[in-house]
Amino acid sequence: MPLKHQLAWVIGLLAFLPNLVIALTFWFSSGEVQFFLLLWLFVLAFLAALVGYWLAGALLRPVDELTRSLHYLRGSGRALAELSLPSPKEPPPAEIAQLREGFEELLLHLRELLEAREATYAALTHDLKTPLLAALRALEYLEEADKIGPEKRKEMLRTLKEELYRSYLLVENLLTASRLEARRVEPENLNLRAILEDFRLRYAQQAQRRGLRLEIEGAGLARAERLLLERALANLTENALRHAKSRVVLRAGEGWLEVEDDGPGLPDSLEILSQPFRSQRLRGVRAGSAGLGLYVARRVAEAHGGRLECLALPYPGSRLRLWLGPR
Repeated sequence: MPLKHQLAWVIGLLAFLPNLVIALTFWFSSGEVQFFLLLWLFVLAFLAALVGYWLAGALLRPVDELTRSLHYLRGSGRALAELSLPSPKEPPPAEIAQLREGFEELLLHLRELLEAREATYAALTHDLKTPLLAALRALEYLEEADKIGPEKRKEMLRTLKEELYRSYLLVENLLTASRLEARRVEPENLNLRAILEDFRLRYAQQAQRRGLRLEIEGAGLARAERLLLERALANLTENALRHAKSRVVLRAGEGWLEVEDDGPGLPDSLEILSQPFRSQRLRGVRAGSAGLGLYVARRVAEAHGGRLECLALPYPGSRLRLWLGPR
């Protein structure tokens, strides 16, 4: 039964029942069935139903107007960015006004999500296109160059490998970000020192090619999902190796990991840099190299109940700590 009909029944009964009680009391006290009394009861029932239906319609008029506005939004066929609730014909009650504000906030949130998605798609297209085009040019050059010599060929192959690896890292971070949004983490007990040892072996050649010392310090335990933690730590390590001058330190403690380098430091606040695809607008930060990586690291920390923070250093450089739970 519609709410309007239910409300009309309630109002009608509240108006009719007291009169019915009075009429029945008079009836039983007199001991006679009076035709006029029965007729009066029928008239009261009709009037009570009529008043109940009218009052129910008046009380629910703002709700009906809001319902028509929502139907208008659904059938307007306009883009989400253009949708907004029509202005009410008269000032609604406080409860309906709050409900309208809630719908307006929901539309605003959906518009922000749409803008973020469009920005993500645009940045993803740009960041994937750049290394893929570079790889295609390298392949075309190798295809036509028969007499470049083994050293030049190795150099071109290394360039090709680096560009394809950039594309791989971007896709890997996108998959991690999607996984974080789609499901809850599945933590396990981890030996953080063992993870640092694995990373020292994994990045030893890359550090050597850049002329950097890759060191590990400390030890600790934590409960975290290993694949997510390794993806976050890999992002921090990649950024540190890219900007360090002489050394990168991977450090562990109880419930945290951190990466320190002696590079120029972060070009902006960590809050800004950890927004996805925002860092490409910052000078000195390679497109796609820091924005999504730091964003994934921050989201991994938050998914484990922790946070990503930048610690101060007495000398130039950066020191990013990944907390895997509340302090």
